[in-house]
Amino acid sequence: MRLLQRKFQKVGHAGTLDPFASGLLIILLDRATKEFEKIQRMDKEYAGEIVLGFSTDTYDITGKAAKPERPPTREIDLDGLKRIARQFVGEIEQVPPRFSALKQAGRRLYQLSRQNKPVEIAPRRVVIKSFEIEEFDPPIIMFRALVGQGVYLRSLAHDLGQRLGCGGTLLSLRRTGIGEHTVSQALRLGDILEMVSC
Repeated sequence: MRLLQRKFQKVGHAGTLDPFASGLLIILLDRATKEFEKIQRMDKEYAGEIVLGFSTDTYDITGKAAKPERPPTREIDLDGLKRIARQFVGEIEQVPPRFSALKQAGRRLYQLSRQNKPVEIAPRRVVIKSFEIEEFDPPIIMFRALVGQGVYLRSLAHDLGQRLGCGGTLLSLRRTGIGEHTVSQALRLGDILEMVSC
């Protein structure tokens, strides 16, 4: 971003990614920065992996183990996972992770959490358009999801683990689409810098 700021008066991006995640990030330049709110409201598509059997304080693999969980039982199979995943589709209440960029009293929740200060997180109404379990290689679930604005895939992984009774943590995440824009159409940052330097 800083490299682009040397070339353009205004530079922004629509939709942050967690540090461990990969995939599509839309960068807005100059007059296109006016499209920020429009793009923020677009549905986002993800592919990822959830590992069953434990939970972390961040709800993803970068966090500290929050508590021991029982291992996934043999009763959990692909068909059962698909049925349970469908229960999350629609308008649901979701509690964001403690380690998130949301603010409480003007400070980011992750800053307060790192200082072991109490945080108050109210559940939010969000929309899950689809949540498809594609494969299950115990203890790892491979999934795809299409979600509306404000959804935390880390919370979705955590909530699925709680519903299964064995804990769940987001292992990997890749954003594959935002609205009609797909990661297959995207340019790498190096390619963009090469284009604007010509």
